[in-house]
Amino acid sequence: MVALRVGDLMTRAVELVAAETTVQEAAVRMAEHDIGAVLVGSVERLEGVLTDRDVLLRLVVNGIDPAQVPVGDVMSTTVFTCLPDASPDEALREMQERQVRRLPVVDERGCVVGIVVRSELLRALAELTHEGFEDRSRPPSGAGKTH
Repeated sequence: MVALRVGDLMTRAVELVAAETTVQEAAVRMAEHDIGAVLVGSVERLEGVLTDRDVLLRLVVNGIDPAQVPVGDVMSTTVFTCLPDASPDEALREMQERQVRRLPVVDERGCVVGIVVRSELLRALAELTHEGFEDRSRPPSGAGKTH
């Protein structure tokens, strides 16, 4: 059995925006792609993450016009990442410890190669656990047969 890795579960198509992009433009991209966050910066230099929660707590509740605010002013600048070779368990532990729902996935040079979402990791682990349980609960072939 091959061990499952974050690289197997990550989304490779990530949405990146520049820090100068307005929050409204970034929010439109999130809505168009049905995602809860965009990465800020470039593939080679990740500057931050803008989440739907950032928009809500930093702008909407304060009545601030997202069309007037650049992403760089409200993004989360502390970004936790993981490597594609990390196990789903490792990534989930990191998410739990850091209280985040998604992790950008970076290669050994620090370049963005994808993003992994907590719900996808949990779903994959649940499927693996279910499959493993089914395998153990099946009787060996030929068992229980009478001749």
